[in-house]
Amino acid sequence: MEKKQFKGWGILVAAFIMSFIPTAVLNNCFALYMNPVCTDLGFSTGSWSLVNLIASLTSAIGAMIVAGWYQKKNMKVMMCVCTIGTALCFVLATFATKLWMMYIIFGVENIFLAGLTQLPISMLVTAWFESKRSTMMSIAMAGGGVGGLIWSPILSKMIAASTSGWKTAMIFSAVLTAVVMCLVAIFLVKRSPAEYGTEPYRTGDASEADAAAAQAAPQWIGVSKQTAKKSSAWKASIGVVMLVGALASGVTTHVPNFITTIAQDGGVFQGTVLSIYSLVSIAGMVGGGVIMDKVGIKNTVLIAVALVAVGLGCVAGVGFTGKLTLAYGYCIFFALAMCLPKLLPAILFSEVYGVKDYGSIYANLNLFFLIGAALGSVLTSILAGILGYALTWIVYIVFAVLMYLCVSAALKGGEKLKEEYPNGDDVEVA
Repeated sequence: MEKKQFKGWGILVAAFIMSFIPTAVLNNCFALYMNPVCTDLGFSTGSWSLVNLIASLTSAIGAMIVAGWYQKKNMKVMMCVCTIGTALCFVLATFATKLWMMYIIFGVENIFLAGLTQLPISMLVTAWFESKRSTMMSIAMAGGGVGGLIWSPILSKMIAASTSGWKTAMIFSAVLTAVVMCLVAIFLVKRSPAEYGTEPYRTGDASEADAAAAQAAPQWIGVSKQTAKKSSAWKASIGVVMLVGALASGVTTHVPNFITTIAQDGGVFQGTVLSIYSLVSIAGMVGGGVIMDKVGIKNTVLIAVALVAVGLGCVAGVGFTGKLTLAYGYCIFFALAMCLPKLLPAILFSEVYGVKDYGSIYANLNLFFLIGAALGSVLTSILAGILGYALTWIVYIVFAVLMYLCVSAALKGGEKLKEEYPNGDDVEVA
């Protein structure tokens, strides 16, 4: 039999660019605008923070809407629609003079932005890569970290150039995203291998005999969202994403402030810790994917939990002893484990529920991730007020252990789904 040529390497490039530009420029660097916008337009930082809450809610709604678009309609066209909608909202924001205008603009913008960031990256990599899926996903997601390191200083200089420099930065970001992502959508995006007469990437490093066997082996198509929600894996999956969201947000949003209160140096040491953390997290993202392909999801999460425990133990040690050098353990060990928020849900859901209705399942569960992230930051404030920060970090080690137990339960539920629906269920994808 003639071996079909794999046509999906451009998908990996497209996924990396989505992470490198719209994710990094429009999402990860959005915090840069808070102080300059509030200063220029006279908003309070407290009232501006509601923009982030609205953005999180509409992003979750947008992911569920866009998942349906991408599964049922022309993905190239719909991605261009999302790109233009996102860019126009950023341009419109430069004309806004009232806070309510910002709420509406960025609420709508995040509906479109959901079609350019983590959802399409996960959908495309999952569809095109069966072997080495975790590695490819981690490479794609690492673009966000690399992009943050590159674009943050560029946008910061634009913003600092004048009182209205934030407008220049927003227009630049909009034009950059519009041009690059429309080209990516038109020339690189391909929704699925079947539409292009090829197969997903399955061979990896296998020998020719193993490769042929892999190509011939039947692949589990998976189940619909309706069936997934009725399974034992669903509640466990909700537990996974809520705990991962709480762990990531509850720790990373408070540790910088905690370190500064100990150092009493105006944030100098905090900057050093954050710089090291950013660099290590990029290595952790790629390394996490490679390890997951080698030893599996469950064992990788166990390793990550150990890293989280060591990292949080170090930052707790800062609180107990006042020794700031222990904070380097946090920005190394904890950062290495932070492949979990982006990589774990994307890979876990494809393993547990298959690819049949992956986009809708991912979008629905992503809502619980955002809820966990929102609750995590608040919970840390409450726990720190009762227990103090040092003991609060110990509580989050317990959360990491619970997350591992939920991952184990989700994988077990996935095995039951495969036994019950070996050829997939017969429910039409909505």
